Amino acid sequence: MVRILFLPILFVWASIANAAVKPGENLLINASFESQEQDGLAFWDKGGVNVSSSRTGGPGNSGVLVFSNPEGKKGVRSNCRQHGQRVVAGETYKMSATIKTRGFKSPHCGVIIHDNGWHKEYGIKSFPENTNGWQHVEQTFELGPSPNDVYGVAIFAIDYVGEIQITQVKLEAISAGALAKSSPSRILTEQTRPRLVAMQPLLNAIPLSNPKLTFHFFGKTERALGEYDFVSTIDGNKVRKQRLAPKRNTLDLSGLAAGDHRLDVAIVERASQTEVFRISHVITLKEFPKVDTSAHRRLNNLVVEVLGKPLKATAAPQRFEFSTVRDGWVFIKVDAAKADPGLNVRVGTNDTVVTATTPRLEAFRELPRGNHSLTVSGAASGGKIVVRSIAEVFNYPACANSKVPQNGEYDWDFHRRHVFPAVTTLNGGSVPEGNRADVRRMGLKWLANVGTTHPKDAADLVARMSQSPGMTASYYDGFTADEQFFSSPALVDYTEAVRLLKNPENRLVYTWIVGKPALPGIHTDFISASLNASKGRGRLLFEIYCHSRPNEQDATDYLNDRLIDTMKRLEEYYPNAGAGTGMILGNFNQIPIISLDVNPEVDYKYYLDMQLHLVATHPAFKDLATTGYWGSYYDDEELYRWSMRLLRHYCVEGNKEMLSKRYGYRYSPGHLSNCDFTDGLKGWTAEPAAAIRAGSFTGYGKGSQGRWGAKAGTGDTFCVFKRGAERPSTLTQTATGLTPGKVYTLQFVTADYKDMVARKVAPKQHRLGAVLGAGAELIPEKSYVFVDRRNTGKKANDGWARINLHHLRFRATAPSVKITFTDAEAEPGTETALNYIMLKPYFED
Repeated sequence: MVRILFLPILFVWASIANAAVKPGENLLINASFESQEQDGLAFWDKGGVNVSSSRTGGPGNSGVLVFSNPEGKKGVRSNCRQHGQRVVAGETYKMSATIKTRGFKSPHCGVIIHDNGWHKEYGIKSFPENTNGWQHVEQTFELGPSPNDVYGVAIFAIDYVGEIQITQVKLEAISAGALAKSSPSRILTEQTRPRLVAMQPLLNAIPLSNPKLTFHFFGKTERALGEYDFVSTIDGNKVRKQRLAPKRNTLDLSGLAAGDHRLDVAIVERASQTEVFRISHVITLKEFPKVDTSAHRRLNNLVVEVLGKPLKATAAPQRFEFSTVRDGWVFIKVDAAKADPGLNVRVGTNDTVVTATTPRLEAFRELPRGNHSLTVSGAASGGKIVVRSIAEVFNYPACANSKVPQNGEYDWDFHRRHVFPAVTTLNGGSVPEGNRADVRRMGLKWLANVGTTHPKDAADLVARMSQSPGMTASYYDGFTADEQFFSSPALVDYTEAVRLLKNPENRLVYTWIVGKPALPGIHTDFISASLNASKGRGRLLFEIYCHSRPNEQDATDYLNDRLIDTMKRLEEYYPNAGAGTGMILGNFNQIPIISLDVNPEVDYKYYLDMQLHLVATHPAFKDLATTGYWGSYYDDEELYRWSMRLLRHYCVEGNKEMLSKRYGYRYSPGHLSNCDFTDGLKGWTAEPAAAIRAGSFTGYGKGSQGRWGAKAGTGDTFCVFKRGAERPSTLTQTATGLTPGKVYTLQFVTADYKDMVARKVAPKQHRLGAVLGAGAELIPEKSYVFVDRRNTGKKANDGWARINLHHLRFRATAPSVKITFTDAEAEPGTETALNYIMLKPYFED
């Protein structure tokens, strides 16, 4: 059953372009913080730490937002934001809320509307320390200008103590100009607007053998539904009329010739002949060839072997036939002991895909559904010809280097060795000009990336997309629109823009999307528009960026929600959506830039394997269109290579068994314990005991180390070394469970504790290191210390101490090794924080 979040919706018929607001009307959505279980707050983005919400904690059992720091921890910052308010500079507005405080103090807090970039703010800027119950607060103000007329609302508190609960937040227009020129959120008006959404099949894939097209009705009509007709006009003159059905409205297109046609559909009030809705589509009727699948062999959700035949040991041409049941990618390989000099593999009549010089004697190609021929010549040594129908395999970005130079370059040569054996589609980045023709020669796709957040309107989005190199440069095949949110009112603008975009070359339009659908109608329309883009070749790319969890069972439950439930929810809204959907996983783990690898006692290689294994084997993802990774340039070199090897394992080779099993990887390696000092100094031996203590600082894990997406407080605990005048301090634990002969990585993070608490940005190398005892052979040329020296852009004087990332690689020579941390090289009085101690096997392939 489709799950719906019920919000107060206004019944508004006027065009949004001319909309005015009524006195007292709220310009905010979900002002009382109604929520769905596990999905957070609809239309609000929570940030910072110590932020929670309750569906029934407010007055009259309304929802409530809570910022809480009763322990009085230093540096606590909380916020909750909503974007896209349509307001007018120079006019008067009022912000109000119902609050309850207890011991609340903050030097900077409020319920405000801010300009683009949050340079100026207007509204409520202080709260009582104790309200002794619920209290109404409000502030009237004149709104100042904002670049590009972009505004956002924020509820926030910085460096606060105590607790504040907030609900019934309201932004209303006061002055005549504000009432006349402001607009309610498009979500409020669009949700009830009558509409017909194209559902099945895709608009440009209507089979002549069954020429029917189904539209779903959403919204509300002013009169009884039975008083309206579903009217269609084909090529401007063929008019068909039928009574409007409450859900499915099926249009019979029998008699239309193959090819493109213009289809206009409308909802018309029968008595007055008034149109209340109209939309125009280009539809395509096709004759789809019959496909014999008897020789097909499914390997997993993502891979079907459609040809696997032995090659005769002859230079003479050998012809083969194979078929595919969908438009999409195939993997072609000659499995032979050696590359015969005259080897040539041709698809169809003129597409040579493999020669003796082709790396690995294999290639990717995108082919239409149907029957295909393949000719192999020059196979003097024999072997086997293999063709597999595979999902599209995606990687972002192309040829972009890590911000940690010790990782080496992620250049064309790196891609040739590690990326191209697994990937069909590149996104973003910068392919060197001299190699762009190679992308075409290999049959791969390269998509530009276009920013689509915070649009003025649909026309603004159309302009951005039209001017993108993805639409104008010959070396691109299209673009990804970055990014959309199911919680954002701007989704309505994007839906309209995708349909308005002129795309004469039918370039690919892929849509990044965050969240899960929750509003039938608006969200269904968005899904339909995105999948029907590029004449049915559009893709929805779900951002499934999963931070590690404390244990494997917790991780399994979390992935079931993030992956499986998202896919099921999508299919509820739009059946067979998986055929045009991408599940794009996050593989970024680069401390201190941005990292999903937030728990040091977890081997993220195994966790990534869990994710792709789920996609490859769970029934919810059968015949998924696309999968892959975002954020590869935020990988360390080991995880980048491992990520590509996982893609190869599941998406090309079609395996079902976890790759980690082959290497002996586990979710929790268990070599060390209490690596973030969440249990104080338990498991560690400190000498002298008085010189090393447990500590914490709110926000340190996220702000200084870049741990992303984890629950509040992750990475905020550590131990502090204080260098004595007489002797250095040491902290020791014995690592166990090692396999002699295997290579391991010991990684840890340090920070200047005094800089941390003073919120001082002073990059430097810290004089705290690790000493490996007997049982380990250090590999010095693969070991390093990265000093985070960033202090520009968003990181300029941001108040977060800069860390050192220590990376030691060694080969185990015994099952256990003593690891000792010491500040022997530090100056007396120096205080150094240590945490994120990670010891895991290193992927050498």
